[in-house]
Amino acid sequence: MITTSKIRFNQHAFFSATLPVKISDAQIKRHINDQRVRQLKDIRCPLYLRFNASRTGGTWWFYRYEAGKQYPYRIAKYPGTQAKDIMDVVSAVSVQIAKGKTIECNRFETVDQLVDWHVQRQCTLKRSTKERLNNLKSMAETHVMSLFHGVAITDMGHQKIDSALIQPMFEQGYSVSYVRANFFLLKTAFSIARRLKHITANPLSEVQFKTFFPETFSVTEAQIKGCRVNTEDLIDILPAIGQQQPPQRLLLMMMLAHGSRIGETRKALWKNISFIEKRWFIPKEDAKNDVAMSYPLTTEMIELLCSYKAWQRELGYNSDHLFPLSRWNNQPIHSAKASEWVRGVSKKAWSAHDLRKRARSIWAELGIDYIVCESLLNHARDKLDQAYIHTHMELQKKEALETYHKWLKKGWCTCLAPVSIQNPIIDKPLSRLA
Repeated sequence: MITTSKIRFNQHAFFSATLPVKISDAQIKRHINDQRVRQLKDIRCPLYLRFNASRTGGTWWFYRYEAGKQYPYRIAKYPGTQAKDIMDVVSAVSVQIAKGKTIECNRFETVDQLVDWHVQRQCTLKRSTKERLNNLKSMAETHVMSLFHGVAITDMGHQKIDSALIQPMFEQGYSVSYVRANFFLLKTAFSIARRLKHITANPLSEVQFKTFFPETFSVTEAQIKGCRVNTEDLIDILPAIGQQQPPQRLLLMMMLAHGSRIGETRKALWKNISFIEKRWFIPKEDAKNDVAMSYPLTTEMIELLCSYKAWQRELGYNSDHLFPLSRWNNQPIHSAKASEWVRGVSKKAWSAHDLRKRARSIWAELGIDYIVCESLLNHARDKLDQAYIHTHMELQKKEALETYHKWLKKGWCTCLAPVSIQNPIIDKPLSRLA
């Protein structure tokens, strides 16, 4: 009896694990999912692309042959470094080898990976203030990492930054200074990564912020722009502020009612507010110019602050701060959160600083003395002004704010009304306030 048996052919018998080709992005896409191909070898030079086990990428290897021996160098990763860019890397590596230098390989493939590493490193080092680190983390997570998510490091340059960062942020209404801060976060991250040899080259080394603007454009002049809040706009702004939850409402009203800076206001402490002396004191360590400041409190403002404090206590808040981060965190809200509260009302049409500018303009319109206005803004003063202020100023500041608050109430009579203990937010989770 004749028996038959199946003949099995080895599908890999005539297929090499190393495939010699002229490596291109098209060739990589063609073979990356083919399990029979372990690596691609470039026919132009001793360059290999070795795929990883998951077939999601690979490593670029360059070989040097000398005296019958083979010396491998890991020079980059794919897809972080694309085929269209690898020959430039090979040229740079060849020069380094000829000079006897150590060959480095990019630790990161994409921009968001590099920026995330930079932020975590800064937080670990703790060489900056907690406020600065929180701002850094906020900018990275909100803007830079999302705008450049998945973007290869080698793709970075003037055009990419302009299309992905500069133009979108300006279109969304962000200020020149804030866009500039995000740009320098990105540039600093690349610079440090290159210095620590985590990337083989810094594509941003020659990129400057002023490059993205006309030659006649001045970043400094752009920041000294006119006020984006007109006096007539307050007719709509005051009701909008009044509709906010108590913390947001109080933050904006304190800034508008006193002309105080957002940074000084968000750090306000209950111990620095005296209902007996009717005064809000800002210590020099919380002031932007390191000069202590005090604001007289009008009757309406005292009623608002007292009701807000009672509202806080009703919620279980025993914080030293008027604007605590949370019930469990006895720190003031971060600057990013304070700015977010402002944008909740302004819809990015104006900033906290615009409220300060408008307050100053209204004081002038009400006939308040120039030096009194400057004192309320806590601007630097010469010795003559200081002598004048010492003897006359506190009473005049009080009278000026009383006049101004009456004017505000004409625009919206309940703008300084006390906070209701029955505010709807009282039934919501406390974490929603942070």
